[in-house]
Amino acid sequence: MPVQPESLERETVYLLLADRVREYLLCHLSTVDRTTVPDAAERLAVWSRETSELCVRERDGIAIQLAHNHLPRLAEHDVVVYDRSSDAVATGPNFADLEPYVDPLDPPRV
Repeated sequence: MPVQPESLERETVYLLLADRVREYLLCHLSTVDRTTVPDAAERLAVWSRETSELCVRERDGIAIQLAHNHLPRLAEHDVVVYDRSSDAVATGPNFADLEPYVDPLDPPRV
């Protein structure tokens, strides 16, 4: 029988929301439930520039940040489920602990 993840402590919630890339990723996941690293990186690059003009270098940099820093950190706390082999990202069992904080976010729409 799988072990049920524990709820996140308040300090952990604040720590996970303290980075703008993670904040935008969580906002994106609150609307789509699952995505891929390339798709999320593209969306986050557009949001961070607040324009529809996409900078490929910026998108690639965000994809690297997601794969090597943000997604493993979020997966460690069961906020997301991240499959490195397929670059798939989905909401995890503890996503609900952060969702009240990301719902009000309104990243730029393009």
